[in-house]
Amino acid sequence: MKMKNNLFANFLFYLRSGDLTISDGDGTAIEFTSKRDIRKIKIKRLPTKIFGKISLLKQLTKAKHIGKILKKENMMIEILHKDKLVLKMGKNAKPKLSSLVTSSKDIEIVVLKELRKLDKEGK
Repeated sequence: MKMKNNLFANFLFYLRSGDLTISDGDGTAIEFTSKRDIRKIKIKRLPTKIFGKISLLKQLTKAKHIGKILKKENMMIEILHKDKLVLKMGKNAKPKLSSLVTSSKDIEIVVLKELRKLDKEGK
């Protein structure tokens, strides 16, 4: 697997099992779970603004190479926002209309409305 020097991406690929919780003074913000070939990122709330000026949808089009690598490695990432599945990347992604938005066959937007809420929260 060829990958740029990216700590977060490497973390996603190489941690085979385990849990990680990110908390601040207001409690749990993000939970990360890894079991075999599935990585789940559960975003309860974002402790900081992370998306900046570029929308999350545009960032997904730039991250389509990650979806390809995940599929090739038979892995999947699921992103949940407030316990709702929002996005799938990798092996079990079955994009329909979302492939028009992301330009990828390996990224599925499950609930666009919830993804937009997450995007607003991250700005």
